[in-house]
Amino acid sequence: MNRLWFLGLMGALIIKTTVSIVIGLLFQSVPAQFRTTTLPIGEYAAITLLLFFCLQSIREAWKLPPTVAKTDHRGVQKSKEPAEEMSVKLSPIEVLGESFSLVFFAEWGDRSMLATMALGAAPSPLGVASVAISGHLLATFISVLGGSFLSRYISEKLSGYICGALFLVFTVPTFFGVF
Repeated sequence: MNRLWFLGLMGALIIKTTVSIVIGLLFQSVPAQFRTTTLPIGEYAAITLLLFFCLQSIREAWKLPPTVAKTDHRGVQKSKEPAEEMSVKLSPIEVLGESFSLVFFAEWGDRSMLATMALGAAPSPLGVASVAISGHLLATFISVLGGSFLSRYISEKLSGYICGALFLVFTVPTFFGVF
């Protein structure tokens, strides 16, 4: 299942990076008098999506049944149940679609995308794309492994509430223009 999440995440990041490079190349060819922006559409979309994912994470955590804590041989509290038993069963297509859409839309218009657009106009857009995708690959791999490790020690219900709270934590500063 972790492989499917990884594939969905990387698919979204590869497409986002490629689109960023293409947009950067296109902006390079647009005359300067047409390069004005009036609405911060990226910020509005980011705020809306962050709030949506906050509410969705909390709603899904709320629907999960409570679990009984288990401890390991040292008395340390472990995950309430194996992750496969706790989680809502998703088909492989649903896992790919959810992981892809979560990252694709949440990352749309962020600073890394804007920086990639700007670098797309550089002399070597293929080099920029390959380095950006390699960086995404490494960061995503570490994230998926870390999430897999943490799922052994905290319940999916608690994880959902934490994710919802973190989405809210990032929504507020985005709304006030901190990021």
